[in-house]
Order: sequence, then structure tokens, then C-alpha cells
Amino acid sequence: MIETLQDIRETVIEMLCAELACTESDLTDGQVHISVRKPDSHKNPAHRLFDPHPGKIGIASLGIGGIVCVDEPHLAWAEEVFAPKPRTTRDELFMPDRMGKMAELVRPEGLMLYGPFPRFAVSHSSVTHVDSPASYSVRVVGQEGADSIGQRAQWHNAIYKDPTMTARPTMIAAIAEREGEVVGVCGASADSPYMWQLGIDVAPEHQGRGIAPALTSAVAEAVLDEGKLPYYGTSASNIPSMRTALAAGFKPTWVEVLSRPIDD
Repeated sequence: MIETLQDIRETVIEMLCAELACTESDLTDGQVHISVRKPDSHKNPAHRLFDPHPGKIGIASLGIGGIVCVDEPHLAWAEEVFAPKPRTTRDELFMPDRMGKMAELVRPEGLMLYGPFPRFAVSHSSVTHVDSPASYSVRVVGQEGADSIGQRAQWHNAIYKDPTMTARPTMIAAIAEREGEVVGVCGASADSPYMWQLGIDVAPEHQGRGIAPALTSAVAEAVLDEGKLPYYGTSASNIPSMRTALAAGFKPTWVEVLSRPIDD
């Protein structure tokens, strides 16, 4: 159960250690560390169920130092770029210059960098219940209901429909309606046995009315009742999305950069 902020911290650290081949100390000692990815890391149940692929690189920080994880062939390169003297600081880790060098490194392998992504998480003790705005209703459905609503293209962030990603089904969704019309959806995908990620879409003509926080709150409460950690990610420039997360009681928890195939 995710009852407290400490439960959030422990769950996220376990995930990052699995994905970035590091230790808890590496994430919390205030230094920037470089690690070598383990070929079978995705077999750890704490690892999120994103498809592993060759040349994958990851960077993450809990706000106190950070980790750069690379495959063995890129270790010398990473040490040159990320470990100059004096050592790289947390803030320098995500600077455009270093991100640009990393992007150039992975592009020949058919990969692209994504991020930095701020990630937010919530516990039973911090979640904020947000009522739906006047004249709107919000209902929560399970996997079958999420699959049904997900057939509509405008809810692509909330219900991720990709036949190659069956390992991450949408388990719970909240649906906002007005006069029988669906105007917003928030879904939670099972990214791992322990962490479910929220995604949200609100029809443009209904945005700015408090629908997004109500949907996010409803899904977060339902995910917590399932004993999972709800987490929420957005781009660094999407301030309205960050406000939605904060309004539902989510707390800034970590920042990460991912690499994915260019065709994704």
C-alpha cells in the first residue's frame, strides 16, 4: 500500500535502481554517477514494462544528484561527457549541451532522446479529492470500460492503444461527461506490478474548467485503492499539466530522460 511519501520514495527508488543499474546510495548521496545497464534488467519486476532495446540510455534524478546509465560500449563516452573535473552537478546533468551530445550518440542506432520529463507521484496521505465542476459528472470504470472508450482517437494520451504494448494495459479510467457527451478521460496504465501511470485528455472546448484535476483525482484514488503507486508525467514546458497534478495532490518526485526508437 502507498500510504505515505516514504512509500512513494521507496517504490520509485526500487524502480530506478532496477532500470538504471544503480544503488539507493547512488540516487541519494548528492553526486552524479555513471552506471552500465544490465542486459537482463527488464526481467526485474520493479522495471517498468517499456520495451527494452539496444543502446538504451537513461538519466534520472531525485533532485539530489543523479544517474547516467549507458550500455557498455558507451561507457567511455559517458565518462568523458558527464564526469569532467570538477564532477558534473545535478543541474548540469540535464543541460542542453549534454543532452545534444547524447542525442547525437544514439541517433545512428535509430534512437531519439525524450525529456527531461518531470514525474509526480501521490500517496493516500497526500491525494486530494477534487469534485467534478458543476454540470459535469465523473465516473470510474475498469479495464473493459477503458478499452471501450479508448477506441476514440481524441483520448490517445489517456488510453494508450498500441497493439505492440499489450504488456501495459489501461486498468482504470475516469470519464467526464456533460449531457451524455464524453468530454474528458484519464486512464492508468499498468507500467509495472507496482506503478501505474496516468494519462489525460480533455476536449479543447471544455479545458480550463477544472475537469482535468477531477479526473486525475478520481483515477489516483482508484489506483491507490488497488495498492499501486499512481504516477504522472509531463513535458517540462506543460505548465497546465503540472498544475493538474499538483491540484490532485501529486508531489514532484523525480526527473528522467529516456531514449526510444525513432519510429515510436
